[in-house]
Amino acid sequence: MDSSIYLATIFVFGIETTLILLFFSSFIYAIFDRKIALWKHIFNFSMYGIMISGAHYVFLLSGGNIGVFNLESLVPYIMALVSYYTINLLLIGCFFSLNLSEKLLPIIKEIGRESILNYLISLVLAFILAILLGEHPVFGVIIYTFVIVLLSVAFKKHFNLYEEMSQDRIYRQQILDSLPVGIITVDNEASNYSLNTAAMSLLNMESNDIKERIHVFGERSNQQFWDILKSKEICQNVKIRYQKEETCHHLLVSQSELLDQEKALIGRIFYFIDITDTYELEKRMHHSEKLAVLGELAAGAAHEIRNPLTVIHGFLSLMKQSFTESDKNKYQIPLLLKEFDRINSIIEEMLLMVKPGAPIIQKVFLEDIIAEIPFNNEHASVHKGIILKVELERVPLMLDPKQMKQVLYNLIRNSSEAMNGKGTISIFSKQYKNNYQIFIKDTGSGIHPEIKSTIFNPFSTSKETGTGLGLTIVQRIIENHDGKIEVFESTDAGTTFVITLPLPKNN
Repeated sequence: MDSSIYLATIFVFGIETTLILLFFSSFIYAIFDRKIALWKHIFNFSMYGIMISGAHYVFLLSGGNIGVFNLESLVPYIMALVSYYTINLLLIGCFFSLNLSEKLLPIIKEIGRESILNYLISLVLAFILAILLGEHPVFGVIIYTFVIVLLSVAFKKHFNLYEEMSQDRIYRQQILDSLPVGIITVDNEASNYSLNTAAMSLLNMESNDIKERIHVFGERSNQQFWDILKSKEICQNVKIRYQKEETCHHLLVSQSELLDQEKALIGRIFYFIDITDTYELEKRMHHSEKLAVLGELAAGAAHEIRNPLTVIHGFLSLMKQSFTESDKNKYQIPLLLKEFDRINSIIEEMLLMVKPGAPIIQKVFLEDIIAEIPFNNEHASVHKGIILKVELERVPLMLDPKQMKQVLYNLIRNSSEAMNGKGTISIFSKQYKNNYQIFIKDTGSGIHPEIKSTIFNPFSTSKETGTGLGLTIVQRIIENHDGKIEVFESTDAGTTFVITLPLPKNN
C-alpha cells in the first residue's frame, strides 16, 4: 500500500514532500526491522527514490499538474503509474541479473504477471487518496487509513490462505520427490505428463521429453515400458527390463486411475520401483541354492564313487602289467584306463566346485600368472595351432595366483576347444573406474543362444565330452575374489568373456 501513498503524495504535494516521507518511513522501518541487512534497506530506499523521481517527471512531462486531483487529466496519472511500474521491473530485473542472468527474462515476466494487479489497485487507491487529500486533508487521511486497514486485513487473510495452500502443495511435492518410487501422472484432458524426482533421475528425462518419447514410432528400446504408459491399461507389479545407457535396470511397473474429489476419472498414475538389487539378490540366492544342492550331491557322490574306483583302478593297472599287447588291445585296457581318468577328473571338478577353498590373497601381476600357463610363450606363441596374444596393463592385483591360474587355464582351454584347436585367443585389459577388466576373446563359432543364459550353471555344456562344471568353478573363484565374470560378446566370429576385479585401494 506504500506505493499508493507515494503516488498520491506526488500528485498533490510534489516530489520534495514525497521523498521526505520516503526517508522517514524507511528510517523507521530500518529501526524496527533490524533482521534485514542495512544494505538491503539502503537498496530499497534507493529503488523507491528512483521510482518516485521517474513517476514525478513523467507525470509533469505528460501534462500533469501538482495540486488538487483533476480527473479530466487522467492520462498523466496513468503515465505516472506505468513509469513507476516499469522502473520497478527494470530495477528488480537488474538485481536478479547479477546471479541469474540466464533466467532473467522468465523472472521479469513472472514478477510482471504477479504484480500488475497490485499496481492497478495501487493506482485506484492513489486516486482515492489524492482526492481526499485535495478536498479534506485530515478527514481524507483518516478515511484512507480506515480503508487501508480493512483492505490489509482482507489481503492478509487472502495471503495467509494462499501461503497455506502453497506450503501444502510444496509439502506434498516434497513427499513425492522423496519417495524412492518413480511416479508419472498423466492428465487425460490436456495429455500433460508430470514426473517426480525419482522418475526424472532414473529415466533421465523431463516432462516434455516423455511427451516426445511416447510418440516415437518404431523405437524398440525399452518398448515394453513405453507400451504400458501409452496403453492406459490398469496393471499391477509388472516386471520389466529397462536399459539406461550401459546399465540394465529391472523395474516393477504399475498403473492406476487418477480420480478427483467426485470420483471422476481425470488421468492416470504410472509408477515404478527399481528392483535391480533385489533381482540380483534373488538371482544369487537361486544360484546358491542350486550350488548347495549340487554340493551335497557331489560330496556324497565323491565318497561313494571313489572307493569302488580305487578297486577298479587297481585291477586295471594289474591287468595292464600282466596282459600281453594283444590281450590289452582285445580287452580295451588303455581305453578303460582313459575313461577311468575322465571319471576321476569329473569327481575332482565336482569337489573343487563344492569347496574351491578360500583364496590366499597376495599382490601379483596377471601377466606373470599367464606366463606359467602352457599355452603362453612370450605373448605370442603357437600351441597346436592356437595363437595366444596377451596385451595387459601391468597393474598389481590382490589375487590367489593358483586359483587365478586355474581360471585363465579353463577359459583358454574352452576357447581352444571352441576353435577346434586352430585360431587366435586375445587377452587384453582396461581400467574402468575402480575395477580392472580382463577380456578373453577367441575366434571360435560363438556360444549357442539357447545356452548363453545358462552357461555358468552346473552341467550346462554343448560339448559331447564336457562336464559342464568348468565355467561354474571359474565363476565361484571369481566371486570369491569379489569380482564377476560374464559373456561380453558372442557372435559367429567368436566369443569374448570379461572378468571384472576390484583394484587395490592404494593403487
